[in-house]
Amino acid sequence: MGSVTRTTPLDEQPSILYVDCFDSFTNNIIGLLEERLGANVIMVRIDDKQADRDLHTLLRAVDGVVIGPGPGHPGNPQDVGFINKLWALSDSELLPIFGICLGFQSLCLNHGADVKKLESPRHGIVCQSTHQGTDILKGLGDLDCTQYHSLHADLELTGAPTTHFWQPNDVCPDLLPLAWDLSDEINGPVLMAVRHVSKPFWGCQFHPESICTSEAGKDMLVNWWRHALRWSANNGRVKTKELTGRYLPNSICRLLVDAPIQSGHLQASHLAQELRSAAGRDDIFLRWAKYPAQGVTPTVLLEKLGHRDDEVILLDSQGHNMGRFDILGLVVPGKTANVTYSSYDRTLRYGNYSKNIDSIENCWPLFQEALDVYYPQNQEIDRSKLRSDMDRFIAGHLPADSPFWGGFMGYISYEAGLETIDVKLPEKPTDGSAIPDINFAFIHRSIVIDHQTNQIYVQSLLPNDWTWILRVGSLIDSVSAASSKSECLSPTSIAETRHLNDTLARSTITRPTGNSYRAQVQNCQDHLRAGDSYELCLTDESSIVIPSNPSSNSHSPLDAWSLYKKMRLNNPAPHGAYLNLPNISIVGTSPERFLSWSRGGHCQFRPIKGTVKKGPGMTHSIASEILNSSKERAENLMIVDLIRHDLSGVVGTDNTWVSKLMVMEEYEKVYQLVSVIEGQLPPAELPGAPRGLHVLKNSLPPGSMTGAPKKRSCEILVDLEKRPRGVYAGVLGYMDVGGAGDFAVVIRTLVRNKLEEQEVWRVGAGGAVTIQSTDEGEFEEMEIKAGSVLESMMR
Repeated sequence: MGSVTRTTPLDEQPSILYVDCFDSFTNNIIGLLEERLGANVIMVRIDDKQADRDLHTLLRAVDGVVIGPGPGHPGNPQDVGFINKLWALSDSELLPIFGICLGFQSLCLNHGADVKKLESPRHGIVCQSTHQGTDILKGLGDLDCTQYHSLHADLELTGAPTTHFWQPNDVCPDLLPLAWDLSDEINGPVLMAVRHVSKPFWGCQFHPESICTSEAGKDMLVNWWRHALRWSANNGRVKTKELTGRYLPNSICRLLVDAPIQSGHLQASHLAQELRSAAGRDDIFLRWAKYPAQGVTPTVLLEKLGHRDDEVILLDSQGHNMGRFDILGLVVPGKTANVTYSSYDRTLRYGNYSKNIDSIENCWPLFQEALDVYYPQNQEIDRSKLRSDMDRFIAGHLPADSPFWGGFMGYISYEAGLETIDVKLPEKPTDGSAIPDINFAFIHRSIVIDHQTNQIYVQSLLPNDWTWILRVGSLIDSVSAASSKSECLSPTSIAETRHLNDTLARSTITRPTGNSYRAQVQNCQDHLRAGDSYELCLTDESSIVIPSNPSSNSHSPLDAWSLYKKMRLNNPAPHGAYLNLPNISIVGTSPERFLSWSRGGHCQFRPIKGTVKKGPGMTHSIASEILNSSKERAENLMIVDLIRHDLSGVVGTDNTWVSKLMVMEEYEKVYQLVSVIEGQLPPAELPGAPRGLHVLKNSLPPGSMTGAPKKRSCEILVDLEKRPRGVYAGVLGYMDVGGAGDFAVVIRTLVRNKLEEQEVWRVGAGGAVTIQSTDEGEFEEMEIKAGSVLESMMR
């Protein structure tokens, strides 16, 4: 439908108060209100004590209220906060209110209905609602609705004729039903929309903002606003206050992303200055050269450079057809700084500095400033300042096709993500062996292989570093020449292979037990039935204990680099990773991109939900049928809507879109259901404009590893799993000094904490538990995912 026609005294841009119940779809709803109604939306949360105190003043400053969805039951005070005060407004204070899901249930509960558990909860289910085209549903036609609810409003119509479904009854005389789901054979008729017969209160059980709800559901909100305007005009209701102070429209709040470091703590410039000192006093200048990549692999190159046993970071597309770049970050002793942060003791460390800070929120401005001061000045630099012919040759040029020019490479743990959403952390190890929750190396020397253009970029942010660049270039040429002569390029030696396999054969593997995991699945479903979550991404951990080997000359009897090459060969994936940093080794074959952003501000998420193992009899057609089942599509849909919320909270819904929705992709050992959510940041040169780093921090921990609503789901999972996930379920990748970034979700990955006395490698695995899950099916899925790593490791 078209835009709202304002024929009432409320002819200015409407102001709407949005009450957030800690849901993970909030920004999608706010964006819908901004887009369809042209509204200024002021968001407050149900536990906002100041908003509770200011409520009556707030209401006089807005034209209407929308109460959003959220976890819990409308009868629990902690789940609804001050919402009940809205239904109890005096006649003189009334204003239009619309409730969605939990807000809808609260409306019904406060006006005579009972709110009960559904026999079969509806999470991520899309169905067609039945309505009579009246009131806010007038002229809408077919209404396909996405449902995310475990509870329903009961008007006590069981056994009543269908004619009674469309009128108030003795139990709920103030509620006029507007829509029903009559398609559910298990639950029977479920109320989908309602209005109060005399007050300006409306609501719907379904989610109009979901990507799979039809346009009619979104047009319903336009119809609601027309009714709201008419009611306000007929009742002489006008705003009498102006919003000031802390109550800013959401569109403005999105721009206020560069919160300063709190005074009294580490100054934001200190880390940047420390990192900047490695480049000397000259202007930052990226020295680089480009070479043909024929026959060169990152593993061969790393070995030829002599870095197989050194601290190093390799982000490797592993020859996968969905990968393009390999990025090798080299640690330069005395130059490369390792920057870490612990969410448990709130300590930031780099070089000789160790500082307690208020929270993880203090880290992000530090990282952004460090990247900004290292932005290469190739385009602006005065050529007369350049000392070498090579510098003058590349002055004015940057390798635009290289995604990484230098900057931060490393990981952010799952627990760091929990801190960003204020979830209590699980207990950490008491033996002092906890690894950092943020662990980045600031890389000056990097090598990027572009498999699409068949080029290699050798790059350095260090001054006068042409000797290293040319030496690497010469080595690349020799490796490429050897390849053209069909020479063997650095095969894993027979002795190396034998040592690795012998060590693995002596290892002890411990995997989760079926009984324990199935019981946890059932506990998850109890929470789903109670309305606490729509989906819970339950995980567990397998461990590989390596026995000590006194005869070995190496510190560890298991060679991590040999292990990585074996994993890379047996289970290639587009987001492979090898990290050898102080206190930790990581060997990864992740298929899932978490988030990438380009230097131009284009953002992309690629969540995976839905997995089918390859095997005898498993064809592409059968896998497609399984992955297009209601259960698998519901899992994926919930995460798509969650990520839309995360991304639009930074860039706005008008700059967020879904380019692929639930498409099957094929990998070495599995088929998976993938969606792609994209967005566009404003130009970075705009003052205060959000950057890719803001999208990153706003989206942690990865929604595909949590469930929705994210905060409540994570709280439940911490209580159920009773262990830190660590690097697993976090993100791993880079932030580039040129403004780009790319992170993968840490799955299908082996992690070793070198601080532990005994050598143990761990691999996490799990899956999304929904109400349609079976405990046996979820255990099998977890086993498939862990098995893909363990089988690749052991065979």
